[in-house]
Amino acid sequence: MIGSGPAGQRAAIQAAKLGKKTALVERRAVLGGVCINTGTIPSKTLREAVLYLSGYRLRKIYGESYTVKQNITIEDLLLRVEHVIRHEIDVTRHQLLRHGVVVFNAEASFTDPHTLRLRLVDGSGEKVVSAAKVVIATGTEATRDPHIPFDGQNILVSDDVLGLKRLPRTLAVVGAGVIGCEYASNFCDLGDPRDSGGPSTSIAPVRGQGGSRSAGLPLAPESHDAMAWGKCQCNRARGKRIGLQRKNSPCQWQADRC
Repeated sequence: MIGSGPAGQRAAIQAAKLGKKTALVERRAVLGGVCINTGTIPSKTLREAVLYLSGYRLRKIYGESYTVKQNITIEDLLLRVEHVIRHEIDVTRHQLLRHGVVVFNAEASFTDPHTLRLRLVDGSGEKVVSAAKVVIATGTEATRDPHIPFDGQNILVSDDVLGLKRLPRTLAVVGAGVIGCEYASNFCDLGDPRDSGGPSTSIAPVRGQGGSRSAGLPLAPESHDAMAWGKCQCNRARGKRIGLQRKNSPCQWQADRC
């Protein structure tokens, strides 16, 4: 198995249960792939941390100004996220070891349809393994347009959110799918105005509490001034401010992060 995300894990464990000698190759130093380390698990944990610390779920009882913690920082959120990530990695490793799956932290390349060359990530050398069947479960990664100057702090993709050094005062989210709406919702619930624009004119509503019902997300309330921009692009940076311009329109908006 190449890749230790959900597909690779389950394929490896099922093969082991069927009596096959199974190996799993992961090029990162940790197991779990995008799902555990930068994607699904961190984003959902971040959402739950925001909802708890902001007091969002209890505001109908205690009032709109209620919060569990004042002046929430990125460290408060990441403390909870990192704890869950470590736990999920331990669970995954235990499941693989319990079923006798051999794990290699290495980059894999094919030498023929049944043989892989593994370059170990610790630099200790290479291994060659062969198998009757090879499952490729390498997952996905966020798209990075080469024309956009991504730096991981001011202009970033969703995978970079966990690397932020501080919470932005303003944030423009380009892309109004589930992940875009989720992060827009998360930061709105911390009390700052955010904009969410999508690459399509038919996007999930992000103004008001209707939000993305199919995703089950509590999106920004009216007071947070979240807006749907339709087609837009992050096209330039001015100092530390990011310029977001609506296509075929003079409308512009600036934010600390995009």
